Amino acid sequence: MWIWVGATVTMAALTGLAVHLAWVGLDDADKLASVLSLFVGVAGLGVTIYGLVTDRKSGNGGHEAPSPQDRPNVTASGERSIAIGGDNTGIVSTGDDTTNTQLR
Repeated sequence: MWIWVGATVTMAALTGLAVHLAWVGLDDADKLASVLSLFVGVAGLGVTIYGLVTDRKSGNGGHEAPSPQDRPNVTASGERSIAIGGDNTGIVSTGDDTTNTQLR
């Protein structure tokens, strides 16, 4: 449903833009677009700064390892079974004559 809503809004915006360009002319539309893009850019900068400040205040920062309570509880059973939970930052190989090659 949201895809159809997004597509409908996009088509309405494109139609409105085409009507606006035909109505006011390309020169005036270009001037208006420049001013509007200035405000959109400033608003995006404000949202980015707000996100950075709130992320630092929360202490998360995106660099801390999860606590043991936050890690998923996973188990594996059977021959050559593995279980991966939480951060996946390594290589796991199972099987006969398995070879791992890392290029830097």
